[in-house]
Amino acid sequence: MKNRSSSILLGLLLVLGSSELVSAQLSGTLPERCASTQRDSLRLAKNPALLNLRLRSEEAIERHINSNKASLRTSADEIITIPVVVHVVHNQTDRKVGGATNVNISDEQIQSQIDVLNEDYGNASGYKGFYTDSLAVDTKIRFKLVTVLRTYNVKAQFSPISDADDLAAISPAWVTNRYLNIWVCRLTDRYLGTSQFPVVTEINDRTNGLATSENEETDALTDGLIIDSRYFGRNSSAITSSIYNLGRTTTHEVGHWLGLIHIWGDRNCGTDYCDDTPTAYTKNETTDLSCSPVYSQCRSTVTRNMIENYMDYSPDACMSIFTNDQKERMHAVLALSPRRAKLVEYSKITGDEVLVEIYPNPVNKILSANIFTPNFDVYTVSVYNQKGQKVVADVANRTNLDVTTFPSGLYFYKVTTASQTITKRFVVR
Repeated sequence: MKNRSSSILLGLLLVLGSSELVSAQLSGTLPERCASTQRDSLRLAKNPALLNLRLRSEEAIERHINSNKASLRTSADEIITIPVVVHVVHNQTDRKVGGATNVNISDEQIQSQIDVLNEDYGNASGYKGFYTDSLAVDTKIRFKLVTVLRTYNVKAQFSPISDADDLAAISPAWVTNRYLNIWVCRLTDRYLGTSQFPVVTEINDRTNGLATSENEETDALTDGLIIDSRYFGRNSSAITSSIYNLGRTTTHEVGHWLGLIHIWGDRNCGTDYCDDTPTAYTKNETTDLSCSPVYSQCRSTVTRNMIENYMDYSPDACMSIFTNDQKERMHAVLALSPRRAKLVEYSKITGDEVLVEIYPNPVNKILSANIFTPNFDVYTVSVYNQKGQKVVADVANRTNLDVTTFPSGLYFYKVTTASQTITKRFVVR
Protein backbone atom coordinates (compact mmCIF):
# COMPACT_ATOMS: atom_id res chain seq x y z
CA MET A 1 0.00 0.00 0.00
CA LYS A 2 1.19 3.52 -0.79
CA ASN A 3 2.39 5.72 2.02
CA ARG A 4 -0.61 7.89 2.85
CA SER A 5 0.46 9.27 6.21
CA SER A 6 -0.27 13.01 6.15
CA SER A 7 -0.62 12.75 2.38
CA ILE A 8 -4.12 14.18 2.26
CA LEU A 9 -3.20 17.35 4.13
CA LEU A 10 0.15 17.79 2.43
CA GLY A 11 -1.34 17.25 -0.99
CA LEU A 12 -4.13 19.74 -0.43
CA LEU A 13 -1.80 22.34 1.05
CA LEU A 14 0.36 21.89 -2.02
CA VAL A 15 -2.69 22.70 -4.14
CA LEU A 16 -3.03 26.02 -2.31
CA GLY A 17 0.53 26.91 -3.25
CA SER A 18 0.35 25.66 -6.79
CA SER A 19 0.29 29.13 -8.37
CA GLU A 20 4.02 29.42 -7.77
CA LEU A 21 4.56 26.11 -9.54
CA VAL A 22 2.65 27.37 -12.56
CA SER A 23 5.03 30.29 -13.07
CA ALA A 24 8.02 27.99 -13.05
CA GLN A 25 6.46 25.53 -15.46
CA LEU A 26 5.44 28.14 -18.03
CA SER A 27 9.06 28.70 -18.94
CA GLY A 28 9.08 25.36 -20.81
CA THR A 29 7.98 24.71 -24.37
CA LEU A 30 5.22 22.14 -23.90
CA PRO A 31 1.60 23.07 -23.35
CA GLU A 32 0.35 22.49 -19.82
CA ARG A 33 -2.08 19.58 -20.15
CA CYS A 34 -4.21 20.28 -17.09
CA ALA A 35 -5.15 23.32 -15.01
CA SER A 36 -7.47 21.47 -12.62
CA THR A 37 -5.09 21.68 -9.66
CA GLN A 38 -4.62 25.42 -10.17
CA ARG A 39 -8.35 25.98 -10.62
CA ASP A 40 -8.98 24.01 -7.45
CA SER A 41 -6.52 26.19 -5.53
CA LEU A 42 -8.61 29.21 -6.51
CA ARG A 43 -11.78 27.48 -5.26
CA LEU A 44 -10.07 26.65 -1.97
CA ALA A 45 -8.78 30.21 -1.59
CA LYS A 46 -12.31 31.59 -2.09
CA ASN A 47 -13.86 29.01 0.23
CA PRO A 48 -11.35 27.75 2.85
CA ALA A 49 -14.02 25.47 4.34
CA LEU A 50 -13.62 23.26 1.27
CA LEU A 51 -10.23 22.14 2.59
CA ASN A 52 -11.80 20.42 5.59
CA LEU A 53 -14.52 18.98 3.36
CA ARG A 54 -11.86 17.58 1.08
CA LEU A 55 -10.09 15.92 4.00
CA ARG A 56 -13.35 14.30 5.06
CA SER A 57 -14.06 13.35 1.45
CA GLU A 58 -10.91 11.25 1.19
CA GLU A 59 -11.76 9.47 4.41
CA ALA A 60 -15.32 8.81 3.23
CA ILE A 61 -14.19 7.53 -0.18
CA GLU A 62 -11.81 5.06 1.45
CA ARG A 63 -14.49 3.87 3.89
CA HIS A 64 -17.01 3.47 1.07
CA ILE A 65 -14.62 1.41 -1.05
CA ASN A 66 -13.59 -0.82 1.85
CA SER A 67 -17.18 -1.45 2.97
CA ASN A 68 -18.57 -2.06 -0.52
CA LYS A 69 -16.06 -4.47 -2.02
CA ALA A 70 -18.68 -7.22 -2.31
CA SER A 71 -21.32 -5.02 -3.94
CA LEU A 72 -18.76 -3.60 -6.33
CA ARG A 73 -18.05 -7.13 -7.52
CA THR A 74 -21.73 -8.10 -7.85
CA SER A 75 -22.53 -4.92 -9.81
CA ALA A 76 -19.50 -5.29 -12.06
CA ASP A 77 -21.61 -5.47 -15.22
CA GLU A 78 -23.81 -2.45 -14.44
CA ILE A 79 -23.20 0.45 -16.82
CA ILE A 80 -23.63 4.06 -15.70
CA THR A 81 -24.37 6.41 -18.60
CA ILE A 82 -23.47 10.07 -18.16
CA PRO A 83 -25.37 12.51 -20.41
CA VAL A 84 -23.14 15.23 -21.86
CA VAL A 85 -23.95 18.79 -22.91
CA VAL A 86 -21.24 20.51 -24.98
CA HIS A 87 -21.13 24.33 -24.93
CA VAL A 88 -19.10 25.72 -27.83
CA VAL A 89 -18.15 29.34 -27.04
CA HIS A 90 -16.57 31.01 -30.07
CA ASN A 91 -15.82 34.40 -31.63
CA GLN A 92 -16.61 33.36 -35.21
CA THR A 93 -18.59 36.39 -36.39
CA ASP A 94 -19.98 34.60 -39.45
CA ARG A 95 -21.05 31.64 -37.24
CA LYS A 96 -19.27 29.26 -39.61
CA VAL A 97 -18.96 25.75 -38.16
CA GLY A 98 -15.84 23.62 -38.53
CA GLY A 99 -12.59 24.01 -40.40
CA ALA A 100 -8.94 24.54 -39.47
CA THR A 101 -8.30 27.05 -36.63
CA ASN A 102 -12.06 27.51 -36.08
CA VAL A 103 -13.07 27.49 -32.42
CA ASN A 104 -16.65 26.79 -33.52
CA ILE A 105 -15.80 23.14 -34.02
CA SER A 106 -17.86 20.72 -36.10
CA ASP A 107 -20.46 18.25 -34.88
CA GLU A 108 -18.21 15.47 -36.19
CA GLN A 109 -15.31 16.64 -34.01
CA ILE A 110 -17.60 16.76 -30.98
CA GLN A 111 -18.96 13.27 -31.64
CA SER A 112 -15.41 11.96 -32.05
CA GLN A 113 -14.70 13.10 -28.49
CA ILE A 114 -17.71 11.22 -27.14
CA ASP A 115 -16.48 8.16 -29.03
CA VAL A 116 -13.03 8.54 -27.44
CA LEU A 117 -14.54 8.80 -23.95
CA ASN A 118 -16.54 5.60 -24.44
CA GLU A 119 -13.51 3.76 -25.79
CA ASP A 120 -11.19 4.94 -23.02
CA TYR A 121 -13.61 4.36 -20.14
CA GLY A 122 -14.63 1.04 -21.71
CA ASN A 123 -11.02 -0.19 -22.06
CA ALA A 124 -11.52 -0.39 -25.80
CA SER A 125 -9.03 2.16 -27.10
CA GLY A 126 -6.87 -0.45 -28.80
CA TYR A 127 -3.67 1.18 -27.57
CA LYS A 128 -1.21 -0.99 -25.68
CA GLY A 129 1.57 -0.35 -23.21
CA PHE A 130 3.63 -2.16 -20.58
CA TYR A 131 0.79 -2.23 -18.01
CA THR A 132 -2.24 -2.31 -20.34
CA ASP A 133 -2.96 -6.04 -20.52
CA SER A 134 -2.35 -6.69 -16.83
CA LEU A 135 -4.00 -3.70 -15.15
CA ALA A 136 -6.37 -1.90 -17.55
CA VAL A 137 -10.10 -2.31 -16.77
CA ASP A 138 -13.47 -1.31 -18.15
CA THR A 139 -14.73 1.36 -15.75
CA LYS A 140 -18.39 0.60 -16.64
CA ILE A 141 -18.94 4.32 -17.22
CA ARG A 142 -20.24 5.51 -20.58
CA PHE A 143 -21.16 8.87 -22.12
CA LYS A 144 -24.01 10.05 -24.34
CA LEU A 145 -24.09 13.35 -26.18
CA VAL A 146 -27.42 15.07 -25.47
CA THR A 147 -26.97 18.38 -27.27
CA VAL A 148 -24.48 20.94 -28.56
CA LEU A 149 -25.02 24.60 -27.67
CA ARG A 150 -23.15 27.16 -29.81
CA THR A 151 -22.72 30.69 -28.43
CA TYR A 152 -20.96 33.65 -30.01
CA ASN A 153 -18.91 35.91 -27.75
CA VAL A 154 -16.48 38.63 -28.70
CA LYS A 155 -13.86 37.39 -26.23
CA ALA A 156 -11.21 35.35 -28.03
CA GLN A 157 -9.61 33.47 -25.13
CA PHE A 158 -10.52 32.36 -21.61
CA SER A 159 -8.48 31.42 -18.56
CA PRO A 160 -9.14 27.84 -17.43
CA ILE A 161 -8.29 28.92 -13.89
CA SER A 162 -10.35 32.07 -13.36
CA ASP A 163 -12.94 32.33 -16.16
CA ALA A 164 -15.28 29.46 -15.29
CA ASP A 165 -17.88 31.95 -14.04
CA ASP A 166 -17.63 33.93 -17.28
CA LEU A 167 -18.14 30.85 -19.43
CA ALA A 168 -21.11 29.76 -17.30
CA ALA A 169 -22.64 33.21 -17.74
CA ILE A 170 -22.11 33.17 -21.53
CA SER A 171 -23.49 29.65 -21.95
CA PRO A 172 -25.31 28.61 -18.75
CA ALA A 173 -24.88 25.03 -17.60
CA TRP A 174 -27.66 22.56 -17.96
CA VAL A 175 -28.49 21.46 -14.43
CA THR A 176 -25.25 19.98 -13.12
CA ASN A 177 -26.81 17.20 -11.08
CA ARG A 178 -28.24 15.78 -14.31
CA TYR A 179 -25.59 16.45 -16.97
CA LEU A 180 -21.85 16.66 -17.48
CA ASN A 181 -21.33 20.13 -18.96
CA ILE A 182 -18.26 20.69 -21.15
CA TRP A 183 -17.34 24.18 -22.30
CA VAL A 184 -15.18 24.18 -25.45
CA CYS A 185 -13.36 27.43 -26.25
CA ARG A 186 -9.86 28.83 -26.84
CA LEU A 187 -7.78 28.84 -23.65
CA THR A 188 -4.99 31.14 -22.50
CA ASP A 189 -1.60 30.34 -20.98
CA ARG A 190 -0.98 27.24 -23.09
CA TYR A 191 -3.39 25.10 -21.05
CA LEU A 192 -5.25 22.22 -22.70
CA GLY A 193 -8.10 21.82 -20.24
CA THR A 194 -9.43 21.84 -16.69
CA SER A 195 -12.32 20.47 -14.63
CA GLN A 196 -14.09 20.99 -11.31
CA PHE A 197 -13.31 18.43 -8.63
CA PRO A 198 -16.25 16.92 -6.73
CA VAL A 199 -16.54 17.25 -2.98
CA VAL A 200 -18.27 14.78 -0.69
CA THR A 201 -20.20 16.77 1.90
CA GLU A 202 -21.85 16.38 5.31
CA ILE A 203 -20.86 12.75 5.66
CA ASN A 204 -22.71 10.76 8.28
CA ASP A 205 -24.76 7.58 8.46
CA ARG A 206 -28.01 9.40 7.70
CA THR A 207 -27.03 11.60 4.79
CA ASN A 208 -24.54 9.17 3.17
CA GLY A 209 -22.88 12.15 1.53
CA LEU A 210 -26.01 13.20 -0.33
CA ALA A 211 -26.45 16.60 1.28
CA THR A 212 -26.53 19.60 -1.04
CA SER A 213 -24.50 22.23 0.81
CA GLU A 214 -21.44 22.11 -1.46
CA ASN A 215 -21.44 25.87 -2.01
CA GLU A 216 -24.47 25.18 -4.19
CA GLU A 217 -25.18 28.77 -5.17
CA THR A 218 -21.89 29.20 -7.02
CA ASP A 219 -20.04 25.93 -7.60
CA ALA A 220 -23.10 24.23 -9.08
CA LEU A 221 -23.15 26.72 -11.96
CA THR A 222 -19.56 25.94 -13.03
CA ASP A 223 -19.44 22.21 -12.36
CA GLY A 224 -17.96 20.59 -15.44
CA LEU A 225 -15.01 20.71 -17.84
CA ILE A 226 -13.36 23.45 -19.89
CA ILE A 227 -11.38 22.19 -22.89
CA ASP A 228 -9.40 24.06 -25.55
CA SER A 229 -11.03 23.51 -28.94
CA ARG A 230 -7.66 22.56 -30.45
CA TYR A 231 -7.49 19.43 -28.27
CA PHE A 232 -11.14 18.35 -28.19
CA GLY A 233 -11.85 15.20 -30.18
CA ARG A 234 -9.42 13.45 -32.48
CA ASN A 235 -7.96 13.72 -35.96
CA SER A 236 -9.77 16.91 -36.91
CA SER A 237 -8.41 19.78 -38.98
CA ALA A 238 -9.05 22.05 -35.98
CA ILE A 239 -6.69 19.98 -33.79
CA THR A 240 -3.22 21.46 -34.13
CA SER A 241 -1.05 19.15 -32.03
CA SER A 242 0.58 15.85 -32.99
CA ILE A 243 1.06 15.04 -29.28
CA TYR A 244 -2.41 15.83 -27.93
CA ASN A 245 -4.54 14.90 -30.95
CA LEU A 246 -6.53 11.86 -29.81
CA GLY A 247 -8.97 13.35 -27.30
CA ARG A 248 -7.19 12.20 -24.14
CA THR A 249 -7.23 15.67 -22.59
CA THR A 250 -10.99 15.32 -22.11
CA THR A 251 -10.57 11.74 -20.88
CA HIS A 252 -8.08 13.08 -18.31
CA GLU A 253 -10.34 15.94 -17.18
CA VAL A 254 -13.40 13.71 -16.85
CA GLY A 255 -11.22 11.59 -14.56
CA HIS A 256 -10.77 14.63 -12.30
CA TRP A 257 -14.51 15.39 -12.48
CA LEU A 258 -15.02 11.83 -11.20
CA GLY A 259 -12.55 12.34 -8.35
CA LEU A 260 -9.28 10.94 -9.71
CA ILE A 261 -5.97 12.58 -8.87
CA HIS A 262 -2.81 12.80 -10.97
CA ILE A 263 -0.85 9.58 -10.56
CA TRP A 264 2.11 11.37 -8.93
CA GLY A 265 -0.25 12.80 -6.31
CA ASP A 266 0.59 16.44 -7.21
CA ARG A 267 3.76 16.27 -5.17
CA ASN A 268 7.02 14.39 -5.61
CA CYS A 269 6.32 10.71 -4.84
CA GLY A 270 2.81 11.62 -3.69
CA THR A 271 -0.27 9.43 -3.61
CA ASP A 272 -3.31 9.24 -5.85
CA TYR A 273 -5.00 6.94 -3.26
CA CYS A 274 -4.92 4.05 -5.74
CA ASP A 275 -2.62 1.22 -4.70
CA ASP A 276 -2.43 -0.37 -8.16
CA THR A 277 -0.84 2.67 -9.82
CA PRO A 278 2.95 2.63 -9.19
CA THR A 279 4.26 5.54 -7.16
CA ALA A 280 5.73 8.17 -9.49
CA TYR A 281 8.22 10.92 -8.69
CA THR A 282 6.46 13.43 -10.93
CA LYS A 283 4.43 13.82 -14.11
CA ASN A 284 5.53 12.29 -17.41
CA GLU A 285 5.64 15.44 -19.54
CA THR A 286 7.30 14.62 -22.85
CA THR A 287 7.04 14.71 -26.62
CA ASP A 288 8.17 11.08 -26.85
CA LEU A 289 5.58 9.44 -29.10
CA SER A 290 7.48 6.13 -28.88
CA CYS A 291 6.37 5.93 -25.22
CA SER A 292 9.79 4.90 -23.89
CA PRO A 293 9.88 3.55 -20.32
CA VAL A 294 10.20 6.07 -17.47
CA TYR A 295 11.30 5.10 -13.96
CA SER A 296 10.97 6.69 -10.52
CA GLN A 297 12.78 6.20 -7.26
CA CYS A 298 10.58 6.92 -4.26
CA ARG A 299 11.42 5.91 -0.69
CA SER A 300 14.37 3.83 -1.94
CA THR A 301 12.18 1.82 -4.33
CA VAL A 302 12.54 1.97 -8.10
CA THR A 303 9.27 1.63 -10.06
CA ARG A 304 8.33 1.79 -13.71
CA ASN A 305 5.95 4.71 -14.20
CA MET A 306 2.49 3.98 -15.53
CA ILE A 307 2.86 6.40 -18.42
CA GLU A 308 -0.11 4.62 -20.02
CA ASN A 309 -2.44 5.97 -17.34
CA TYR A 310 -4.96 8.59 -18.42
CA MET A 311 -4.17 10.60 -15.28
CA ASP A 312 -0.54 11.17 -16.28
CA TYR A 313 0.62 13.92 -18.69
CA SER A 314 1.84 11.49 -21.35
CA PRO A 315 1.23 12.06 -25.07
CA ASP A 316 -2.22 10.92 -26.14
CA ALA A 317 -0.79 8.01 -28.12
CA CYS A 318 0.75 6.51 -24.97
CA MET A 319 -2.46 6.44 -22.90
CA SER A 320 -4.59 3.33 -22.46
CA ILE A 321 -5.28 2.63 -18.77
CA PHE A 322 -7.68 3.18 -15.95
CA THR A 323 -6.93 0.68 -13.16
CA ASN A 324 -9.37 -1.19 -10.92
CA ASP A 325 -8.58 1.03 -7.93
CA GLN A 326 -9.25 4.10 -10.07
CA LYS A 327 -12.53 2.52 -11.17
CA GLU A 328 -13.53 1.90 -7.55
CA ARG A 329 -12.64 5.46 -6.61
CA MET A 330 -14.73 6.89 -9.46
CA HIS A 331 -17.74 4.78 -8.48
CA ALA A 332 -17.33 5.80 -4.83
CA VAL A 333 -17.43 9.46 -5.87
CA LEU A 334 -20.50 8.78 -8.02
CA ALA A 335 -22.16 7.35 -4.89
CA LEU A 336 -21.04 10.00 -2.39
CA SER A 337 -20.79 13.35 -4.14
CA PRO A 338 -24.20 15.07 -4.09
CA ARG A 339 -24.52 16.16 -7.70
CA ARG A 340 -22.81 13.06 -9.08
CA ALA A 341 -25.10 10.79 -7.04
CA LYS A 342 -28.22 12.57 -8.30
CA LEU A 343 -26.98 12.20 -11.89
CA VAL A 344 -26.54 8.45 -11.38
CA GLU A 345 -30.00 8.19 -9.82
CA TYR A 346 -31.59 9.67 -12.93
CA SER A 347 -29.40 7.68 -15.30
CA LYS A 348 -30.81 4.45 -13.85
CA ILE A 349 -34.45 5.31 -14.55
CA THR A 350 -35.80 3.25 -17.43
CA GLY A 351 -39.02 3.42 -19.42
CA ASP A 352 -40.58 5.00 -22.47
CA GLU A 353 -42.69 7.64 -20.72
CA VAL A 354 -41.77 11.17 -19.69
CA LEU A 355 -41.94 11.48 -15.90
CA VAL A 356 -42.52 14.86 -14.23
CA GLU A 357 -42.55 15.67 -10.53
CA ILE A 358 -42.97 19.31 -9.37
CA TYR A 359 -42.63 20.51 -5.77
CA PRO A 360 -43.55 22.12 -3.43
CA ASN A 361 -47.16 22.40 -4.43
CA PRO A 362 -48.67 24.83 -3.43
CA VAL A 363 -45.63 27.10 -3.86
CA ASN A 364 -44.82 30.73 -3.06
CA LYS A 365 -41.12 31.05 -3.97
CA ILE A 366 -39.28 28.47 -6.09
CA LEU A 367 -41.00 25.62 -7.90
CA SER A 368 -38.60 22.72 -8.53
CA ALA A 369 -38.98 19.92 -11.04
CA ASN A 370 -37.61 16.41 -11.42
CA ILE A 371 -38.02 15.46 -15.08
CA PHE A 372 -37.07 12.19 -16.74
CA THR A 373 -37.11 11.80 -20.50
CA PRO A 374 -36.36 8.48 -22.24
CA ASN A 375 -32.91 8.27 -23.79
CA PHE A 376 -32.07 11.72 -22.35
CA ASP A 377 -34.32 13.43 -24.91
CA VAL A 378 -34.21 17.23 -24.80
CA TYR A 379 -37.33 18.84 -23.34
CA THR A 380 -38.80 22.33 -22.99
CA VAL A 381 -40.92 23.78 -20.21
CA SER A 382 -43.65 26.40 -20.56
CA VAL A 383 -46.20 27.70 -18.04
CA TYR A 384 -49.81 28.76 -18.61
CA ASN A 385 -52.31 30.51 -16.34
CA GLN A 386 -55.98 29.59 -15.89
CA LYS A 387 -56.97 31.66 -18.94
CA GLY A 388 -54.69 29.61 -21.17
CA GLN A 389 -52.20 32.46 -21.55
CA LYS A 390 -48.53 31.48 -21.74
CA VAL A 391 -46.78 33.25 -18.85
CA VAL A 392 -43.42 31.52 -19.26
CA ALA A 393 -42.06 30.94 -22.76
CA ASP A 394 -40.57 27.60 -23.81
CA VAL A 395 -37.26 27.09 -21.99
CA ALA A 396 -35.04 24.10 -22.62
CA ASN A 397 -34.01 21.96 -19.67
CA ARG A 398 -35.73 24.08 -17.02
CA THR A 399 -35.69 22.60 -13.51
CA ASN A 400 -36.44 25.62 -11.29
CA LEU A 401 -39.07 28.34 -11.64
CA ASP A 402 -39.22 31.56 -9.60
CA VAL A 403 -42.91 32.28 -8.94
CA THR A 404 -42.52 35.22 -6.55
CA THR A 405 -43.94 37.62 -9.18
CA PHE A 406 -46.85 35.34 -10.14
CA PRO A 407 -50.34 36.36 -8.97
CA SER A 408 -51.96 33.77 -6.71
CA GLY A 409 -53.89 31.10 -8.54
CA LEU A 410 -53.80 27.91 -10.55
CA TYR A 411 -51.12 27.33 -13.23
CA PHE A 412 -50.16 24.60 -15.68
CA TYR A 413 -46.58 23.37 -16.04
CA LYS A 414 -46.10 21.88 -19.51
CA VAL A 415 -43.15 19.63 -20.40
CA THR A 416 -42.68 18.86 -24.10
CA THR A 417 -40.33 16.50 -25.92
CA ALA A 418 -40.26 15.60 -29.60
CA SER A 419 -42.85 12.88 -29.01
CA GLN A 420 -44.63 13.54 -25.70
CA THR A 421 -46.27 16.31 -23.68
CA ILE A 422 -46.96 16.14 -19.93
CA THR A 423 -48.89 18.82 -18.07
CA LYS A 424 -48.93 19.25 -14.28
CA ARG A 425 -51.04 21.63 -12.21
CA PHE A 426 -49.59 23.80 -9.45
CA VAL A 427 -50.94 26.49 -7.19
CA VAL A 428 -49.21 29.76 -6.29
CA ARG A 429 -50.21 31.18 -2.93
